[in-house]
Amino acid sequence: MAGGRPCTRRLDARRDVGTAGSSGLAAPGRLPLIKATYDLLWDVKPPLMGIRTFHRYEAPLAVVFAVGIAVAVLVTARMPERHFSLEARQRASVATDVITGASRGTQGLVGSLYLAPLPTVLIIFLGLVPFVHVTPLLSSVVAAGATAFLALYVNANWRRHEIPAALRFSAMLCILILPPVVLSIQSGQTTMVFAALTVAGVGALIEWSRTVSLRQLAFASLLLAGAVITRYQGAVVALVAVLFVFTAAMLRRRSWSFCEGTVLTFFVPSAYVILLWIGGNWLILGSPLFFLKALWSPPSYAGANLRAFLSFDCPWLLLAVLALPAFSVPLIASLVGKGARILPQRIAALAAPAAGAASIVALVAVAWFADIPTSFRTSPTNVRQMVGYLQTAYPNGTFIVSGYAGYDFIEASRPDPEHRWVHVMHLEPSGIAKVLDDYPGRQVFLLVNAGEALGRWDEVGLAWHIPGSRIPERYLFARQVGVWTVFEVLRG
Repeated sequence: MAGGRPCTRRLDARRDVGTAGSSGLAAPGRLPLIKATYDLLWDVKPPLMGIRTFHRYEAPLAVVFAVGIAVAVLVTARMPERHFSLEARQRASVATDVITGASRGTQGLVGSLYLAPLPTVLIIFLGLVPFVHVTPLLSSVVAAGATAFLALYVNANWRRHEIPAALRFSAMLCILILPPVVLSIQSGQTTMVFAALTVAGVGALIEWSRTVSLRQLAFASLLLAGAVITRYQGAVVALVAVLFVFTAAMLRRRSWSFCEGTVLTFFVPSAYVILLWIGGNWLILGSPLFFLKALWSPPSYAGANLRAFLSFDCPWLLLAVLALPAFSVPLIASLVGKGARILPQRIAALAAPAAGAASIVALVAVAWFADIPTSFRTSPTNVRQMVGYLQTAYPNGTFIVSGYAGYDFIEASRPDPEHRWVHVMHLEPSGIAKVLDDYPGRQVFLLVNAGEALGRWDEVGLAWHIPGSRIPERYLFARQVGVWTVFEVLRG
């Protein structure tokens, strides 16, 4: 009977609820979160029987899972400050100077290729939170957040292709606990920030090529622009991405106007972000391309090949390993979709989950058993020992340190009640005259790093170290201590 049908359905529903309650499972109407958790982690049907549709609570549960594992990795091995990477310590020092209004902070924020500004900006935002102190630990927090973002991106990407929950959460767990990833988080490197932005940006481009979604195109543009201002090697990825967008647009429509509009849509957000960096150099340092001076610092880096320059402090192998789970599933799903009429239905249903499982196995095998290098830069010498040695050798001396390495010397010299150590970010000859006036009757020494090219300029920041220049006559060589040359500044 038509009138009795709704009643029968209600009775069936009540019977189902009673059965669930008798078997120990929470009723959906009473404890939806517990039921969703059960379905999410345990009630995953095999692909041949059909992929289960997720509850509306799956997204927040995934966020809690990824953030929780990232926080656990962060707090289980909190290291003393001296064990954080050199990059983490220097970024924290720059952020502190920016917050306190010191001029060298804004100079260090935008004026270097080595410490591109985005991670430092994120640290500054965290440091502006009340009761939060700027320490190298904030760099680890940024790295942990970027890793959680990457894991959630892989989860969302796989969910779009109906990968079972068990595989998706296994992939997130593997990404978060890989040994090189854990090292990057705990030491405060920005490797994972660059990896997350690059992988998500390229993934958005792949999704755009499949759906022609302008939202995905703009998303990819912003992410890759962020990668550029995290590591300068991101510019190579961005240029390749522009060529990819141009080629894909031309193959899709074969119309110059469509191709031109698509490339501009992709390029404008990236150009806006990069122009902010260039504008900051122009306004703060007086030259729009000041940060590029590192490229021509003597001795010329031309002696090394392009591969060495692009691989400097940038672990491409780790990036490729992390890209494996992000790209394997959508690529296989796209190929299967194109051959859906040829492949049997069961094989087509198994292809994407099989690709996900294979990528997890490959991720674990490569990252756990292969020696993947990371960009863990340390101080070039024992700075604290060197500070003590120079203060003993020159009891009446004042020492000028510059560049990012100056932060290490200032930290190692504390307490310094006599202010014997002077730190400036970009030292010009005119600036030394002011130091001489501020310290009359004292010997003034200048420390210059004996490194080469990119490392030398970024560590020291001497504006007068340009090709073809020589050290002015008023600087007298005093001694060599490790990789540091000590010059005495003669008074006129």
